[in-house]
Amino acid sequence: MLASNVRAARRRQRGGFTLIELLLVAAIVIVLTSVVFALTGSLRRKAEMAACVANMKSIFTALSTYTTDHGHWPQVPESVLADEEKLTDWWEAVLSEYDISEKTWQCPTYKRLSAASKQGEGKLCYIPTMFDGASTLTPYRWPNQPWLMEIGDHHGKGPLVLRPDGSVRPWSLAPPDQQ
Repeated sequence: MLASNVRAARRRQRGGFTLIELLLVAAIVIVLTSVVFALTGSLRRKAEMAACVANMKSIFTALSTYTTDHGHWPQVPESVLADEEKLTDWWEAVLSEYDISEKTWQCPTYKRLSAASKQGEGKLCYIPTMFDGASTLTPYRWPNQPWLMEIGDHHGKGPLVLRPDGSVRPWSLAPPDQQ
């Protein structure tokens, strides 16, 4: 009888956790949770920047195709230059035939920041350069002249700029080899 009581007591000891083991597991879970929360914000910002760059590259493709198809850069009528809403609608209409929607013109980071600050968000997050309509080669003549520029520094390294070669990088006044 005594032996069976000792065996039962040993089984109970083997089946449970000590207080130190439980505290250790809780500490590990807390550390892992804090690491995951820290990474979530960083991953979201990187994903938003990647989406922004993808938007700009889509617009680059549409502008290149438009220039090839029409023999010149899109020429904004003077009647819409003074009104931001009309200018936005005009750019959307011109590039809609190349599958550039209103969503493509919006940076996800700008949308998130506008919603968080409860400010009204604009429709265009990227401003195209105004080239003349002289020829198809006009937008390619100046290799450092951006085709498109983000309206603000939403990603923390300067506003993103789309170059004539299709590359997208933050605007900097430093020479490319020092960026």
